[in-house]
Formats: sequence, C-alpha cells, structure tokens
Amino acid sequence: MRILVVDDEIAIGKLLETALKNRGHEVLWIDNADDILSVTESFSPDVILLDINMPGKSGFDALKELREAGFHKPVIIMSVLSQDFNIDKAYSLGAVDYVIKPFSLNYLINKVERLSEG
Repeated sequence: MRILVVDDEIAIGKLLETALKNRGHEVLWIDNADDILSVTESFSPDVILLDINMPGKSGFDALKELREAGFHKPVIIMSVLSQDFNIDKAYSLGAVDYVIKPFSLNYLINKVERLSEG
C-alpha cells in the first residue's frame, strides 16, 4: 500500500514512516500540506494520514482541497484536537477516520491496514 503521511512533527513523521515501511508499505512523509495536491498527484497514495495543525495550509483546508480536486481515497486525520466540532468537521470534509494524538502506533497501523481489506 502507498501511504502519504502529512505531519509537521518530525518525531511522528519519522516514526510512522519507519513503522509503515517495516510493514512492507511504500511511504512518503511530508512536513506540511501546502503542496499536497502535487505530491498526491505524483505519489498516488492509497491512503493519506493527515495532521490538522501545521504551518501554512491546515489539514482541514488540505482535505477540502483534495476532495474538491477529485481525490476519493481514504484520508485518516491524526490530531490533538479532540473536540466534537473538529471531529465532525473532518468527517464532513470527507475523512474516513479520526485518530486523537497521542495514539498507539499499532492502533493506527491496524486502522490503515484494515482499509486495504475492505
């Protein structure tokens, strides 16, 4: 599976990149969402793991932009924002799941890998 990780936290980005590669996935990690459309076009991910709070374009704006551009593959939001209105907003913009940070690495990897089973 091709997975795009979009998170400005270096520790999380590198951890997810390494862990997912160790599970046999092709992974690209970027630390901002400003160029998400061009990166998505060139990398063609099967799933995107997307943070909300980042410098530049927010994850919400990136998700909206992706959906408006016709990208319909799964996007899982990863965020410290745990309020219902943020979760509701993510789902209304087309996220398939919302994982609150801090999260268990195995929990998130299992969610990602279950997407390929469905």
